[in-house]
Amino acid sequence: MAADHMLVMELLYASHASAQRDTPVRRDDDPACQVVLRAAKADADDEGMERLTLLALGTAVCASDLTVVLADHKNITTQQLLDELVAARRGQGADDTPMPDLLLALRADDPGPAADLLGNLFADDHDAFLDLIVELGGYAATCVSLLAVLEISPVEDTLAELEKTVQQFFAAK
Repeated sequence: MAADHMLVMELLYASHASAQRDTPVRRDDDPACQVVLRAAKADADDEGMERLTLLALGTAVCASDLTVVLADHKNITTQQLLDELVAARRGQGADDTPMPDLLLALRADDPGPAADLLGNLFADDHDAFLDLIVELGGYAATCVSLLAVLEISPVEDTLAELEKTVQQFFAAK
């Protein structure tokens, strides 16, 4: 697919727009969910899963890179930041998800565990796989907003950098 990165960017922009709303929208009306569902339908029509896989990987790469930037800003490790995230989610009563494990796996030299995690999740629970992609987009959008609030990088600059990142990722695959 020539414009693999565009689907990831569409999800990031949709997730950011959703995060900026004052009132939550129904899940079916959420722009980020719509991006993921369109990719899922296109993959189903093609009897494959290429779009969803690329969307998951590309969005995870962006989320992972943003995690590193925020961890560096706080002078902590990526593991510590993700531990804080998990603890905060548990404190709010949220269920654990595979997102922190995926983000850590992407930081490793060997991409095998990240691919295995995604492949196993897709095979075991297709809905959880789709939810993970939406969660990654939402997390990335939150990170983008935090970088702006902390005056590290304006939203537009961060999104432009993420587009370069995801283009390079897909060019290298």
